[in-house]
Amino acid sequence: MNPNINRINYYNILAMLAASCLAIVIPFELVLLSYAILGPAHYLTEISWLKSRQFFTLKKYDYLIIAALIPVCVLLRLPYVNLIFYTFGLSFILLTIKGDLNRLLAFIVLIAAGYFLLTNNILRTIFGLFIPTVIHLYIFTGAFMLYGALKERVVSGYLAIAVFLICPVLLCVLFTSYHITTAAWAINSYGNFARLNTTILRDQSINIYSNPASIILTRLIAFAYTYHYINWFSKTRIINWHHISVTRSVIIGLTWAASVVLYFYDFRLGLKWLFILSLLHVILEFPLNHRSFMGIGRELRRLVVG
Repeated sequence: MNPNINRINYYNILAMLAASCLAIVIPFELVLLSYAILGPAHYLTEISWLKSRQFFTLKKYDYLIIAALIPVCVLLRLPYVNLIFYTFGLSFILLTIKGDLNRLLAFIVLIAAGYFLLTNNILRTIFGLFIPTVIHLYIFTGAFMLYGALKERVVSGYLAIAVFLICPVLLCVLFTSYHITTAAWAINSYGNFARLNTTILRDQSINIYSNPASIILTRLIAFAYTYHYINWFSKTRIINWHHISVTRSVIIGLTWAASVVLYFYDFRLGLKWLFILSLLHVILEFPLNHRSFMGIGRELRRLVVG
């Protein structure tokens, strides 16, 4: 067992509690600040780490097939939801099927499935809105934590999972009447995230900044974004994503600084850039997400079998 595991698990518990407290006080502002400052640092360092791990695909250049699907979807002017659906499915195919012919046949089936399934509004919302945001932020993060806890089998790991599950519940029931008026700059900048509020609450006409249910929902979104980023940086000495060349470190550092400056200098342009960066990291992480769930299954079978 990594000697840092227990300490890092307890750090994560403190981080979750801190993120929860901030989410209660400044939910809208926290979403924006986390996305602008922590977000690009996470995206850049994780993409770098994934590359060094062959993006967790079976074959060395499988990730190029996934990446190539992005410009193909753009050139064909396919809806954004199709891009997420096809890259998500293709990642699973490349991870579970070895033969090239079988892979091709499976991808053809995937394309046909997408043609029919994506006519359903619920599935379009899941793939087009929730997978790149709340599912990636909370479900996939939780799966990665659970897989790690099951492998290490230490009390602190299970405790961290419990706190991870409890924090959203507490955010919904504690201090529900407490809310500081949202800052004007946050109201002006939150619009691109507002779709999460109006879609989940199924009301396009609500004032998301004063509606009690919307405020509580934004607490959850703020917690998910903030802890997702913090969780990544807390694992530095476990997965050693920082073991990179000086050149790559400088490139990542300069790109991060430029991204933050751009975001605050020209919010709309900065948001578009961060969206592209975020989307790229979400797609390239799909093989790892699939591996996490497969790993959870293996570990649970081992616990049952003994």
